[in-house]
Amino acid sequence: MNKKVLIITGAGLAIGFAEALIYYNLGKNSENEKFKLQVPKGAELLKTTGIIIATSLATAALSNIIEGALTEKQELISIPA
Repeated sequence: MNKKVLIITGAGLAIGFAEALIYYNLGKNSENEKFKLQVPKGAELLKTTGIIIATSLATAALSNIIEGALTEKQELISIPA
């Protein structure tokens, strides 16, 4: 696997998990007066993690495709003098 894909996937996992925790806590605390930081448990944590992994891999794959398309396009446009 490409090193860039691993980096993008890892960053996507970290940011995706942080984002998921923020949304989870906003939903859990919507009716509470005092905000309490929580982490989902059991099946909910597994579902959330699965979604984060899938979207991180999709982001890395799409980034790789776009980078490849831009690189190919640059090579086609270059005209030696």
